[in-house]
Amino acid sequence: MGQAQSSEALDAVNAVEKQLKTPGEGGSKGIKLFKFVKAGTGGNWELASANARPSFYDALEDTSSSGSKHDWFMEVEGGDIDVHVDQDLGYVLDLSQRRVTFSAEGTVWALRFPSEEQYRSFGEELNNKVYYNTYGMENSEESRTKELGADYAGMFFNAANAEQAVAPMDLEPEPEEPTTPAHLKERRAKEDAGGEEDSILGLIMGAGENNYLMRGGTKFDVLRNVEGGVEDKCVSFTLTPAGKGAAHFTPSKVLLAQGERRMNLLTPDNTNALHHADVETGKIVSTWKFQKDTVDVPIRDIVHEHKSAQMEEVSTFLGLDNNRLCKWDLRDPRGKVAESPIVNYTGGKDYSRGTNFTCMATSGDGYVVVGSQDGKVRLFSSKSLNRATTSIPGLGAPITSVDVTFDGKWVVATTDHYLMVVKTTFTTDKGEAACAFTKAMGGRGTMPRLLRLKPEDVARTGNKPFRKGKLTWVTESGHSERWIVASCGKYSVVWNFAKVKTSSAGCLHC
Repeated sequence: MGQAQSSEALDAVNAVEKQLKTPGEGGSKGIKLFKFVKAGTGGNWELASANARPSFYDALEDTSSSGSKHDWFMEVEGGDIDVHVDQDLGYVLDLSQRRVTFSAEGTVWALRFPSEEQYRSFGEELNNKVYYNTYGMENSEESRTKELGADYAGMFFNAANAEQAVAPMDLEPEPEEPTTPAHLKERRAKEDAGGEEDSILGLIMGAGENNYLMRGGTKFDVLRNVEGGVEDKCVSFTLTPAGKGAAHFTPSKVLLAQGERRMNLLTPDNTNALHHADVETGKIVSTWKFQKDTVDVPIRDIVHEHKSAQMEEVSTFLGLDNNRLCKWDLRDPRGKVAESPIVNYTGGKDYSRGTNFTCMATSGDGYVVVGSQDGKVRLFSSKSLNRATTSIPGLGAPITSVDVTFDGKWVVATTDHYLMVVKTTFTTDKGEAACAFTKAMGGRGTMPRLLRLKPEDVARTGNKPFRKGKLTWVTESGHSERWIVASCGKYSVVWNFAKVKTSSAGCLHC
Protein backbone atom coordinates (compact mmCIF):
# COMPACT_ATOMS: atom_id res chain seq x y z
CA MET A 1 0.00 0.00 0.00
CA GLY A 2 1.35 3.40 -0.84
CA GLN A 3 1.32 6.53 -2.87
CA ALA A 4 2.14 5.04 -6.28
CA GLN A 5 -0.72 2.57 -6.30
CA SER A 6 -3.17 5.09 -4.86
CA SER A 7 -2.26 7.80 -7.36
CA GLU A 8 -2.65 5.40 -10.28
CA ALA A 9 -6.06 4.31 -9.04
CA LEU A 10 -7.27 7.89 -8.58
CA ASP A 11 -5.88 8.93 -11.97
CA ALA A 12 -7.91 6.11 -13.49
CA VAL A 13 -11.09 8.04 -12.65
CA ASN A 14 -9.91 10.86 -14.89
CA ALA A 15 -8.89 8.36 -17.58
CA VAL A 16 -12.35 6.76 -17.60
CA GLU A 17 -14.03 10.16 -17.91
CA LYS A 18 -11.74 11.12 -20.77
CA GLN A 19 -12.59 7.93 -22.67
CA LEU A 20 -16.32 8.63 -22.29
CA LYS A 21 -16.13 12.03 -23.94
CA THR A 22 -16.56 12.17 -27.69
CA PRO A 23 -14.49 14.61 -29.79
CA GLY A 24 -15.96 18.10 -29.74
CA GLU A 25 -18.27 17.42 -26.80
CA GLY A 26 -17.81 18.50 -23.21
CA GLY A 27 -19.29 15.29 -21.80
CA SER A 28 -22.22 14.84 -19.40
CA LYS A 29 -22.88 17.56 -16.82
CA GLY A 30 -24.41 15.13 -14.34
CA ILE A 31 -22.86 13.69 -11.18
CA LYS A 32 -20.75 10.67 -12.09
CA LEU A 33 -20.46 7.60 -9.85
CA PHE A 34 -17.34 5.41 -10.04
CA LYS A 35 -16.80 1.99 -8.49
CA PHE A 36 -13.42 0.60 -7.48
CA VAL A 37 -13.15 -2.98 -8.73
CA LYS A 38 -10.48 -5.12 -7.05
CA ALA A 39 -8.19 -7.17 -9.29
CA GLY A 40 -5.54 -9.25 -7.56
CA THR A 41 -3.50 -6.96 -5.31
CA GLY A 42 -4.61 -3.86 -7.24
CA GLY A 43 -7.76 -2.70 -8.96
CA ASN A 44 -9.36 -0.18 -11.31
CA TRP A 45 -12.02 2.50 -11.21
CA GLU A 46 -15.02 1.84 -13.45
CA LEU A 47 -17.91 4.16 -14.30
CA ALA A 48 -21.08 2.92 -12.59
CA SER A 49 -23.40 5.78 -13.58
CA ALA A 50 -23.02 8.94 -15.66
CA ASN A 51 -26.04 10.53 -13.98
CA ALA A 52 -26.00 9.50 -10.31
CA ARG A 53 -28.43 11.11 -7.86
CA PRO A 54 -27.14 11.05 -4.26
CA SER A 55 -29.51 12.03 -1.44
CA PHE A 56 -30.09 11.59 2.29
CA TYR A 57 -33.18 10.22 4.02
CA ASP A 58 -34.33 9.75 7.62
CA ALA A 59 -34.99 6.11 8.50
CA LEU A 60 -37.21 7.24 11.42
CA GLU A 61 -39.40 9.53 9.34
CA ASP A 62 -42.42 7.22 9.40
CA THR A 63 -42.03 6.03 12.99
CA SER A 64 -43.27 7.28 16.35
CA SER A 65 -39.91 9.03 16.81
CA SER A 66 -40.43 11.14 13.69
CA GLY A 67 -39.72 14.80 14.33
CA SER A 68 -37.84 14.25 17.59
CA LYS A 69 -35.10 11.86 16.47
CA HIS A 70 -33.41 11.14 13.16
CA ASP A 71 -31.27 8.35 11.76
CA TRP A 72 -29.69 9.46 8.50
CA PHE A 73 -28.89 7.20 5.55
CA MET A 74 -27.44 8.02 2.15
CA GLU A 75 -28.73 6.50 -1.05
CA VAL A 76 -27.42 6.93 -4.58
CA GLU A 77 -29.79 6.26 -7.44
CA GLY A 78 -27.90 4.72 -10.30
CA GLY A 79 -25.54 2.84 -8.01
CA ASP A 80 -27.82 0.75 -5.79
CA ILE A 81 -26.21 2.30 -2.69
CA ASP A 82 -28.08 2.58 0.60
CA VAL A 83 -25.79 3.08 3.59
CA HIS A 84 -25.91 4.46 7.12
CA VAL A 85 -24.12 7.81 7.43
CA ASP A 86 -21.36 7.51 10.05
CA GLN A 87 -17.60 7.24 10.49
CA ASP A 88 -17.64 3.81 8.83
CA LEU A 89 -18.04 5.57 5.47
CA GLY A 90 -14.40 6.63 5.71
CA TYR A 91 -15.30 9.47 3.36
CA VAL A 92 -12.66 11.64 1.67
CA LEU A 93 -13.34 15.16 0.35
CA ASP A 94 -11.13 16.28 -2.54
CA LEU A 95 -11.86 19.82 -3.75
CA SER A 96 -9.21 19.73 -6.49
CA GLN A 97 -11.08 16.85 -8.16
CA ARG A 98 -14.59 17.82 -6.91
CA ARG A 99 -14.74 14.23 -5.67
CA VAL A 100 -16.20 12.55 -2.59
CA THR A 101 -14.90 9.01 -2.06
CA PHE A 102 -16.46 6.63 0.46
CA SER A 103 -16.91 2.96 1.41
CA ALA A 104 -20.27 1.18 1.46
CA GLU A 105 -20.88 -2.50 2.17
CA GLY A 106 -17.31 -3.50 1.37
CA THR A 107 -17.11 -1.52 -1.90
CA VAL A 108 -15.34 1.80 -2.52
CA TRP A 109 -17.21 4.45 -4.52
CA ALA A 110 -16.40 7.93 -5.80
CA LEU A 111 -18.88 10.70 -6.64
CA ARG A 112 -17.54 13.35 -9.02
CA PHE A 113 -19.48 16.60 -9.22
CA PRO A 114 -19.70 18.83 -12.30
CA SER A 115 -19.33 22.06 -10.32
CA GLU A 116 -17.60 23.24 -7.17
CA GLU A 117 -20.92 24.58 -5.84
CA GLN A 118 -22.57 21.14 -6.02
CA TYR A 119 -19.51 19.50 -4.51
CA ARG A 120 -19.41 21.88 -1.54
CA SER A 121 -23.15 21.63 -0.92
CA PHE A 122 -23.05 17.82 -0.81
CA GLY A 123 -19.88 17.73 1.32
CA GLU A 124 -21.35 20.11 3.89
CA GLU A 125 -24.58 18.11 4.13
CA LEU A 126 -22.65 14.86 4.49
CA ASN A 127 -20.60 16.39 7.29
CA ASN A 128 -23.77 17.56 9.08
CA LYS A 129 -25.46 14.16 8.81
CA VAL A 130 -22.39 12.37 10.19
CA TYR A 131 -22.35 14.83 13.09
CA TYR A 132 -26.03 14.20 13.87
CA ASN A 133 -25.69 10.42 13.77
CA THR A 134 -22.62 10.68 16.05
CA TYR A 135 -23.96 13.09 18.68
CA GLY A 136 -27.76 13.03 18.21
CA MET A 137 -28.20 16.75 17.50
CA GLU A 138 -27.97 19.23 14.65
CA ASN A 139 -24.54 20.57 13.76
CA SER A 140 -24.29 24.13 15.07
CA GLU A 141 -21.87 26.29 17.00
CA GLU A 142 -24.00 25.82 20.11
CA SER A 143 -24.20 22.01 19.87
CA ARG A 144 -20.49 21.68 19.07
CA THR A 145 -19.72 23.80 22.13
CA LYS A 146 -21.88 21.48 24.24
CA GLU A 147 -20.42 18.24 22.90
CA LEU A 148 -16.81 19.22 22.17
CA GLY A 149 -16.28 22.19 24.46
CA ALA A 150 -15.88 25.84 23.55
CA ASP A 151 -12.17 25.39 22.85
CA TYR A 152 -12.81 22.83 20.10
CA ALA A 153 -16.20 23.91 18.70
CA GLY A 154 -14.53 25.72 15.82
CA MET A 155 -12.04 22.93 15.15
CA PHE A 156 -14.09 19.74 14.60
CA PHE A 157 -17.15 19.34 12.30
CA ASN A 158 -16.97 23.04 11.43
CA ALA A 159 -17.91 23.65 7.78
CA ALA A 160 -14.78 25.78 7.37
CA ASN A 161 -12.54 22.92 8.55
CA ALA A 162 -14.51 19.85 7.41
CA GLU A 163 -12.73 19.60 4.09
CA GLN A 164 -9.33 20.14 5.68
CA ALA A 165 -9.98 17.28 8.12
CA VAL A 166 -10.72 14.74 5.39
CA ALA A 167 -8.77 15.98 2.39
CA PRO A 168 -6.26 13.61 0.74
CA MET A 169 -2.60 14.49 1.30
CA ASP A 170 -0.08 12.01 -0.06
CA LEU A 171 3.06 11.05 1.81
CA GLU A 172 6.23 9.83 0.18
CA PRO A 173 6.48 6.04 0.28
CA GLU A 174 8.91 4.76 2.87
CA PRO A 175 12.15 3.10 1.70
CA GLU A 176 12.03 -0.65 1.33
CA GLU A 177 15.43 -1.27 2.87
CA PRO A 178 16.45 -1.62 5.56
CA THR A 179 13.38 -3.47 6.72
CA THR A 180 11.16 -1.70 9.24
CA PRO A 181 9.03 -3.67 11.70
CA ALA A 182 5.92 -2.90 9.68
CA HIS A 183 7.36 -4.11 6.37
CA LEU A 184 8.41 -7.39 7.92
CA LYS A 185 5.05 -7.79 9.58
CA GLU A 186 3.23 -7.30 6.28
CA ARG A 187 5.45 -9.82 4.50
CA ARG A 188 5.02 -12.41 7.22
CA ALA A 189 1.27 -11.80 7.26
CA LYS A 190 1.04 -12.36 3.50
CA GLU A 191 2.96 -15.61 3.84
CA ASP A 192 0.52 -16.71 6.51
CA ALA A 193 -2.57 -15.82 4.48
CA GLY A 194 -3.09 -19.47 3.66
CA GLY A 195 -3.97 -20.09 7.29
CA GLU A 196 -1.14 -22.49 8.13
CA GLU A 197 -0.15 -20.37 11.14
CA ASP A 198 -2.02 -18.10 13.51
CA SER A 199 -2.49 -14.54 12.26
CA ILE A 200 -0.28 -11.76 13.63
CA LEU A 201 -2.06 -9.79 16.37
CA GLY A 202 0.47 -7.12 17.26
CA LEU A 203 4.06 -5.92 17.46
CA ILE A 204 5.74 -5.75 20.88
CA MET A 205 8.40 -3.06 20.65
CA GLY A 206 11.69 -3.78 22.44
CA ALA A 207 14.37 -1.22 23.30
CA GLY A 208 17.08 -3.88 23.58
CA GLU A 209 18.03 -6.63 21.17
CA ASN A 210 14.59 -7.98 20.21
CA ASN A 211 11.08 -7.13 19.09
CA TYR A 212 8.25 -9.67 19.10
CA LEU A 213 5.39 -10.41 16.72
CA MET A 214 2.46 -11.65 18.78
CA ARG A 215 0.29 -14.46 17.44
CA GLY A 216 -2.64 -16.32 18.96
CA GLY A 217 -2.17 -18.69 21.90
CA THR A 218 0.82 -16.87 23.51
CA LYS A 219 3.02 -17.57 20.48
CA PHE A 220 5.70 -15.01 19.56
CA ASP A 221 8.09 -14.61 16.62
CA VAL A 222 11.41 -12.97 17.52
CA LEU A 223 12.88 -10.08 15.49
CA ARG A 224 16.34 -8.56 15.99
CA ASN A 225 16.78 -4.79 16.18
CA VAL A 226 19.39 -3.60 13.69
CA GLU A 227 20.50 -0.18 12.46
CA GLY A 228 17.52 1.45 10.76
CA GLY A 229 15.08 -1.44 11.25
CA VAL A 230 14.81 -5.12 12.15
CA GLU A 231 15.60 -8.54 10.77
CA ASP A 232 13.88 -11.85 11.29
CA LYS A 233 15.74 -14.22 13.64
CA CYS A 234 13.60 -17.14 12.38
CA VAL A 235 12.94 -18.02 16.00
CA SER A 236 9.54 -18.50 17.62
CA PHE A 237 8.43 -19.52 21.09
CA THR A 238 5.17 -20.24 22.87
CA LEU A 239 4.74 -19.34 26.51
CA THR A 240 3.83 -22.38 28.61
CA PRO A 241 0.95 -21.63 31.01
CA ALA A 242 1.62 -22.00 34.73
CA GLY A 243 0.03 -24.99 36.46
CA LYS A 244 -0.74 -28.49 35.29
CA GLY A 245 -3.43 -28.59 32.63
CA ALA A 246 -3.61 -24.80 32.31
CA ALA A 247 -4.97 -23.70 28.95
CA HIS A 248 -3.21 -21.41 26.47
CA PHE A 249 -4.72 -17.97 25.97
CA THR A 250 -4.33 -15.00 23.65
CA PRO A 251 -3.12 -11.91 25.58
CA SER A 252 -5.00 -8.63 25.27
CA LYS A 253 -1.87 -6.73 26.42
CA VAL A 254 1.82 -7.62 26.65
CA LEU A 255 4.22 -5.41 28.63
CA LEU A 256 7.97 -6.08 28.53
CA ALA A 257 9.59 -5.66 31.95
CA GLN A 258 12.77 -6.06 34.02
CA GLY A 259 15.32 -5.45 31.30
CA GLU A 260 12.96 -7.07 28.76
CA ARG A 261 13.62 -10.51 30.27
CA ARG A 262 10.05 -10.72 31.53
CA MET A 263 6.58 -10.15 30.13
CA ASN A 264 3.46 -9.06 32.01
CA LEU A 265 0.32 -10.24 30.25
CA LEU A 266 -3.40 -9.48 30.50
CA THR A 267 -6.14 -11.71 29.13
CA PRO A 268 -9.76 -10.75 28.29
CA ASP A 269 -10.98 -14.05 29.76
CA ASN A 270 -9.89 -13.06 33.28
CA THR A 271 -9.52 -9.30 33.59
CA ASN A 272 -8.41 -9.28 37.25
CA ALA A 273 -5.41 -11.57 36.55
CA LEU A 274 -1.82 -10.61 35.71
CA HIS A 275 0.38 -13.32 34.16
CA HIS A 276 4.14 -12.95 34.71
CA ALA A 277 6.29 -14.71 32.09
CA ASP A 278 10.02 -15.42 31.74
CA VAL A 279 11.07 -14.71 28.14
CA GLU A 280 14.33 -16.64 28.45
CA THR A 281 12.67 -19.90 29.57
CA GLY A 282 9.44 -19.37 27.63
CA LYS A 283 7.26 -20.05 30.68
CA ILE A 284 4.55 -18.23 32.58
CA VAL A 285 6.08 -18.37 36.05
CA SER A 286 3.24 -16.91 38.11
CA THR A 287 -0.28 -15.53 37.96
CA TRP A 288 -1.27 -12.63 40.22
CA LYS A 289 -4.59 -11.02 41.13
CA PHE A 290 -5.42 -7.32 41.01
CA GLN A 291 -7.08 -6.44 44.32
CA LYS A 292 -7.97 -3.30 46.22
CA ASP A 293 -9.09 -3.72 49.84
CA THR A 294 -9.40 -7.51 49.26
CA VAL A 295 -11.82 -6.94 46.35
CA ASP A 296 -10.86 -8.16 42.87
CA VAL A 297 -10.28 -5.28 40.43
CA PRO A 298 -10.68 -5.72 36.65
CA ILE A 299 -7.86 -4.14 34.61
CA ARG A 300 -7.98 -3.71 30.84
CA ASP A 301 -4.60 -2.04 30.15
CA ILE A 302 -1.20 -1.68 31.84
CA VAL A 303 1.82 0.53 31.09
CA HIS A 304 5.10 1.44 32.76
CA GLU A 305 5.34 4.62 34.80
CA HIS A 306 7.69 6.01 32.15
CA LYS A 307 8.48 4.90 28.63
CA SER A 308 11.92 3.32 29.13
CA ALA A 309 11.11 1.49 32.38
CA GLN A 310 10.92 -1.82 30.52
CA MET A 311 14.75 -1.74 30.48
CA GLU A 312 14.97 -1.16 34.24
CA GLU A 313 14.66 -3.41 37.28
CA VAL A 314 11.37 -1.94 38.51
CA SER A 315 8.25 -3.64 39.79
CA THR A 316 5.76 -0.75 39.62
CA PHE A 317 3.39 0.07 36.76
CA LEU A 318 0.09 1.78 35.96
CA GLY A 319 -3.25 0.25 35.03
CA LEU A 320 -6.78 1.26 34.10
CA ASP A 321 -10.33 0.02 33.92
CA ASN A 322 -13.44 1.73 32.57
CA ASN A 323 -13.60 4.29 35.38
CA ARG A 324 -10.36 3.76 37.26
CA LEU A 325 -6.70 4.83 36.97
CA CYS A 326 -4.32 3.20 39.43
CA LYS A 327 -0.74 2.38 40.39
CA TRP A 328 0.42 -1.16 41.17
CA ASP A 329 3.49 -2.80 42.69
CA LEU A 330 4.55 -6.46 42.52
CA ARG A 331 6.33 -6.07 45.89
CA ASP A 332 4.67 -6.11 49.29
CA PRO A 333 4.62 -2.92 51.43
CA ARG A 334 7.82 -4.04 53.21
CA GLY A 335 9.75 -3.89 49.90
CA LYS A 336 10.13 -7.66 49.53
CA VAL A 337 8.87 -9.79 46.68
CA ALA A 338 5.37 -10.83 47.67
CA GLU A 339 4.77 -14.50 48.30
CA SER A 340 1.01 -14.17 47.92
CA PRO A 341 -0.15 -13.71 44.32
CA ILE A 342 -1.73 -10.30 44.93
CA VAL A 343 -0.60 -7.17 43.09
CA ASN A 344 -0.25 -4.38 45.65
CA TYR A 345 -2.49 -1.34 45.02
CA THR A 346 -0.48 1.80 45.81
CA GLY A 347 -2.78 4.61 44.72
CA GLY A 348 -4.92 6.05 41.99
CA LYS A 349 -8.34 7.51 41.31
CA ASP A 350 -11.80 5.96 40.98
CA TYR A 351 -13.94 8.17 38.75
CA SER A 352 -17.69 8.43 38.60
CA ARG A 353 -19.40 6.55 35.82
CA GLY A 354 -19.04 7.81 32.28
CA THR A 355 -15.30 8.10 31.70
CA ASN A 356 -15.13 4.73 29.88
CA PHE A 357 -11.33 4.57 29.72
CA THR A 358 -9.95 2.10 27.16
CA CYS A 359 -6.15 2.48 26.93
CA MET A 360 -3.13 4.40 28.18
CA ALA A 361 0.54 5.17 27.49
CA THR A 362 3.40 7.09 29.12
CA SER A 363 6.23 9.36 27.92
CA GLY A 364 9.87 9.34 28.93
CA ASP A 365 9.13 11.80 31.76
CA GLY A 366 6.10 9.86 32.97
CA TYR A 367 3.36 11.97 31.38
CA VAL A 368 0.22 9.86 30.98
CA VAL A 369 -2.18 9.82 28.01
CA VAL A 370 -5.52 8.01 28.31
CA GLY A 371 -8.00 7.15 25.54
CA SER A 372 -11.70 6.50 26.05
CA GLN A 373 -14.77 4.96 24.43
CA ASP A 374 -16.28 8.34 23.52
CA GLY A 375 -13.20 9.40 21.55
CA LYS A 376 -11.73 11.73 24.16
CA VAL A 377 -7.98 11.82 24.78
CA ARG A 378 -6.97 12.95 28.27
CA LEU A 379 -3.49 14.15 29.19
CA PHE A 380 -2.20 13.85 32.78
CA SER A 381 0.98 15.22 34.33
CA SER A 382 3.45 12.80 35.88
CA LYS A 383 2.48 13.94 39.39
CA SER A 384 -1.20 12.99 39.62
CA LEU A 385 -3.89 10.80 38.08
CA ASN A 386 -6.65 12.66 39.91
CA ARG A 387 -7.46 15.14 37.16
CA ALA A 388 -6.57 15.50 33.49
CA THR A 389 -4.66 18.65 32.64
CA THR A 390 -6.00 18.69 29.06
CA SER A 391 -8.94 16.88 27.47
CA ILE A 392 -9.19 16.62 23.67
CA PRO A 393 -12.65 15.60 22.36
CA GLY A 394 -11.74 13.85 19.10
CA LEU A 395 -14.39 12.96 16.51
CA GLY A 396 -16.54 10.58 18.56
CA ALA A 397 -14.98 7.28 17.44
CA PRO A 398 -13.79 5.00 20.31
CA ILE A 399 -10.05 5.14 21.02
CA THR A 400 -8.65 1.59 21.02
CA SER A 401 -4.97 2.35 21.74
CA VAL A 402 -2.69 5.34 22.38
CA ASP A 403 1.01 6.10 22.26
CA VAL A 404 3.17 9.16 22.97
CA THR A 405 6.63 10.23 21.89
CA PHE A 406 9.48 9.91 24.35
CA ASP A 407 9.63 13.71 24.76
CA GLY A 408 5.85 13.96 25.22
CA LYS A 409 5.39 16.41 22.34
CA TRP A 410 3.13 14.20 20.19
CA VAL A 411 0.32 11.74 20.92
CA VAL A 412 -1.06 9.06 18.57
CA ALA A 413 -4.59 7.75 19.21
CA THR A 414 -5.95 4.78 17.22
CA THR A 415 -9.58 4.28 16.18
CA ASP A 416 -11.03 1.67 13.84
CA HIS A 417 -10.89 3.94 10.78
CA TYR A 418 -8.18 6.52 11.44
CA LEU A 419 -5.26 7.48 13.66
CA MET A 420 -5.37 10.91 15.28
CA VAL A 421 -1.99 12.60 15.81
CA VAL A 422 -2.04 15.46 18.34
CA LYS A 423 0.72 18.00 18.93
CA THR A 424 0.86 18.69 22.67
CA THR A 425 3.09 21.78 22.62
CA PHE A 426 1.53 25.22 22.17
CA THR A 427 2.06 28.91 22.87
CA THR A 428 0.22 30.53 25.79
CA ASP A 429 -1.60 33.84 25.62
CA LYS A 430 1.55 35.42 27.06
CA GLY A 431 3.66 34.03 24.23
CA GLU A 432 5.33 31.36 26.36
CA ALA A 433 6.00 27.80 25.20
CA ALA A 434 3.92 25.22 27.08
CA CYS A 435 3.03 21.52 27.14
CA ALA A 436 -0.55 20.22 27.34
CA PHE A 437 0.47 17.58 29.90
CA THR A 438 1.36 20.26 32.46
CA LYS A 439 -0.82 23.20 31.37
CA ALA A 440 -4.36 23.21 29.95
CA MET A 441 -4.11 23.65 26.19
CA GLY A 442 -7.71 24.53 25.36
CA GLY A 443 -8.18 25.86 21.84
CA ARG A 444 -4.61 27.12 21.57
CA GLY A 445 -3.33 23.88 20.06
CA THR A 446 -3.16 22.99 16.39
CA MET A 447 -5.80 20.92 14.63
CA PRO A 448 -5.02 17.18 14.95
CA ARG A 449 -3.75 15.29 11.91
CA LEU A 450 -5.89 12.32 10.86
CA LEU A 451 -4.11 9.35 9.28
CA ARG A 452 -6.29 7.17 7.06
CA LEU A 453 -5.97 4.63 4.31
CA LYS A 454 -6.86 5.77 0.83
CA PRO A 455 -10.31 4.39 -0.06
CA GLU A 456 -8.95 1.93 -2.63
CA ASP A 457 -6.55 0.59 0.02
CA VAL A 458 -9.54 0.17 2.34
CA ALA A 459 -10.97 -2.15 -0.31
CA ARG A 460 -7.73 -4.13 -0.51
CA THR A 461 -7.67 -4.69 3.24
CA GLY A 462 -11.31 -5.77 3.32
CA ASN A 463 -12.23 -2.68 5.39
CA LYS A 464 -10.45 -4.15 8.41
CA PRO A 465 -10.04 -1.82 11.42
CA PHE A 466 -6.78 -0.22 12.48
CA ARG A 467 -5.20 -1.77 15.56
CA LYS A 468 -2.41 -0.75 17.96
CA GLY A 469 -0.97 2.36 16.31
CA LYS A 470 2.53 2.89 17.76
CA LEU A 471 5.63 5.02 17.42
CA THR A 472 8.84 3.13 16.68
CA TRP A 473 11.20 5.03 18.97
CA VAL A 474 12.77 1.87 20.32
CA THR A 475 14.21 0.85 16.94
CA GLU A 476 16.14 4.05 16.32
CA SER A 477 19.11 3.77 18.73
CA GLY A 478 18.07 6.76 20.81
CA HIS A 479 17.17 8.96 17.84
CA SER A 480 13.82 10.68 17.44
CA GLU A 481 10.89 8.50 16.40
CA ARG A 482 10.81 7.93 12.62
CA TRP A 483 7.65 5.89 11.92
CA ILE A 484 4.04 5.51 12.98
CA VAL A 485 2.96 1.89 12.54
CA ALA A 486 -0.52 0.36 12.76
CA SER A 487 -1.84 -3.07 11.83
CA CYS A 488 -4.84 -3.43 9.53
CA GLY A 489 -5.98 -6.99 8.98
CA LYS A 490 -3.06 -8.94 7.53
CA TYR A 491 -1.25 -5.69 6.63
CA SER A 492 0.68 -3.06 8.52
CA VAL A 493 0.60 0.58 7.50
CA VAL A 494 3.60 2.90 7.94
CA TRP A 495 3.59 6.69 8.00
CA ASN A 496 6.78 8.73 7.94
CA PHE A 497 6.53 10.58 11.25
CA ALA A 498 8.71 13.46 10.08
CA LYS A 499 6.29 14.04 7.18
CA VAL A 500 3.31 13.92 9.51
CA LYS A 501 4.83 16.51 11.86
CA THR A 502 5.72 18.97 9.10
CA SER A 503 2.46 18.64 7.13
CA SER A 504 -0.38 21.08 7.58
CA ALA A 505 -3.06 19.84 9.97
CA GLY A 506 -5.73 17.73 8.34
CA CYS A 507 -5.98 14.25 6.89
CA LEU A 508 -3.06 12.28 5.45
CA HIS A 509 -3.40 9.05 3.51
CA CYS A 510 -0.91 6.25 3.18
